[in-house]
Amino acid sequence: MIKVLHINCSDVGSTGKIIEDISAHSQVLSVLCTPHIKKPESSIKKFKTSFPYEQGIYKRVCRIYGLRYGFAPVSTARIIHHIKKEKPQVVHFHSANMNTVNLYRVLKFLKRKNIPTVVTNHAEFFYTGSCGYAHECDRWKTGCGKCPRLTYASDSKLFDRTHTAWKKMKAAFGGFKKIQIVSVSPWVDERVKQAPIMNELPHDVITNGINTQCFSFKKDFDIHKEYNLSPDTKIIFHVTSGFSRSENHIKGGRFILALAEALKDEPVVILVAGSHEQGIKVPDNVILLGNLLNQEILAAHYATADLAILASKRETFSMPVAESLCCGTPIVGFKAGGPESIAMPEYSEFVSYGDVDALKEAVLKWLDCKKTIGAQVISEKAKELYAASVMAEKYVSVYQSLIKD
Repeated sequence: MIKVLHINCSDVGSTGKIIEDISAHSQVLSVLCTPHIKKPESSIKKFKTSFPYEQGIYKRVCRIYGLRYGFAPVSTARIIHHIKKEKPQVVHFHSANMNTVNLYRVLKFLKRKNIPTVVTNHAEFFYTGSCGYAHECDRWKTGCGKCPRLTYASDSKLFDRTHTAWKKMKAAFGGFKKIQIVSVSPWVDERVKQAPIMNELPHDVITNGINTQCFSFKKDFDIHKEYNLSPDTKIIFHVTSGFSRSENHIKGGRFILALAEALKDEPVVILVAGSHEQGIKVPDNVILLGNLLNQEILAAHYATADLAILASKRETFSMPVAESLCCGTPIVGFKAGGPESIAMPEYSEFVSYGDVDALKEAVLKWLDCKKTIGAQVISEKAKELYAASVMAEKYVSVYQSLIKD
């Protein structure tokens, strides 16, 4: 059995579930270092490496210091301590939370000790040096500095140290012998190839996996009855981590509202699953459900909707794409990078970001396609592609290769 120590921002959420799935679908003994333990009952051994008061201090310091991944001395020392104590055969980085770990220090420690290491690019900060999402900016290809979005990139409003962060990240990865870079989508992998920080390191694509026993085609949920809707009403399902009208919100809630307005004369209702602002006003054809924390209930909504929709500006993967298709429901949305590169093109369509007219056209085109194609057909094909067991098998292969080498 391979012992793997994972470093992640939490034990829940999409990356938390990925760590659990790697353990559940393989002979991997997992240990987790994280600043947030929200699910203590688990087969995974977990260590809390940072506390709220520390994180508050670290964040305030970083606002001045300007290196969000280069401070956190105490929590970083805890992580290194657990690595030494647990003696894992592989260390696996996921979404390491900013202000809670000095990535440069941990990476250099692993490199010096020749410990096999996997780095999964769930976001972009490992190869940009600072930004979780670089959006339209390409300065990460040439060394950053003179950052046009300084506060977003570094938390600092005083000093631009983005070039320093870029150099430190490049130095931390430089000369690393036992390492494998993993991207969660072909789109991210193409970005890695252009990134001087890690383009010379071995890299590959392993798409995220989901629980296909849960996310599967189901017929035992009457979504129209649940929300007192006419049987003739078409249902569009939108899943988001946060719903907002703000123009700066990356998940694009304002476009969902604009689409609802454009569809007001159609027999269509948009159901939105996810946290939302208190008191937010929405059109009559939008129903805010809040967070659907029960995965079976979430899957039932996917399976009985006519269409799923994505409105994000940028995603490296997009779980809603995989979840919807595994439940037998086509998906449409904006081109956001990762989603269109991992979606099954025969059951999805993505249009230019922000083009609500094109999005409406795609919605109307696909609303009846689920019945024509067959939900069961979509589901079975998708499960072959997105199953957590497939993902776990690929990660185990990477672990074994690194250990063998």
